[in-house]
Amino acid sequence: MKRLLPLIILALLAIPTSAQLFKKKDKTVETQYRKGAVPVVNGRVTFEEFIKADGLSADQVDEKVTGWIKERYVQPNVIASHEYESDTEGTTILKAEEYIVFKQNAFVLSRARIYYYLTIESKDGGCRFNMSRITYWYDDEAENGGMKNMKAEEWITDDMAFDKKEKLKKFEGKFRRKTIDLKNQLIEELEKELNSK
Repeated sequence: MKRLLPLIILALLAIPTSAQLFKKKDKTVETQYRKGAVPVVNGRVTFEEFIKADGLSADQVDEKVTGWIKERYVQPNVIASHEYESDTEGTTILKAEEYIVFKQNAFVLSRARIYYYLTIESKDGGCRFNMSRITYWYDDEAENGGMKNMKAEEWITDDMAFDKKEKLKKFEGKFRRKTIDLKNQLIEELEKELNSK
């Protein structure tokens, strides 16, 4: 009996794990990734939003935007970034490169590099956030042989990311999700910075 006890315990521990293996996946598309969540403007994927900063002048907003960029766009948060001079006063243009991580654990690291431009226009009471010119560098040989210079327009738009049954495709869907997640994260961080005392 003493010899059987460890086997019985192992069998009982394995039941929840095996049940999870056969659990049916939920195929519904989460609201934030649904059709229409990736806008295309003039043929280019462009995320644009006005972020409010009540009571701040355009100069104060610009100062906070500059501080946020200096704090966020450094290694190890990002791989590289470059700020460009703008002809328009109070407008910041930034090109960034960072990782989007699809899966990470002790045995697997699946990620891609994402490149994007941010244009942030400071105004009285807030700023206009614009994220566009998005491309990816994906060198996972195990999946689709690795791909480089993948444009967002060719991967994450409604036409490209959904199948005929209106479900997100596996490969394109993971890029769509992580791109939207990054955009939301940037907006949330900037909004927090603008409204901090």
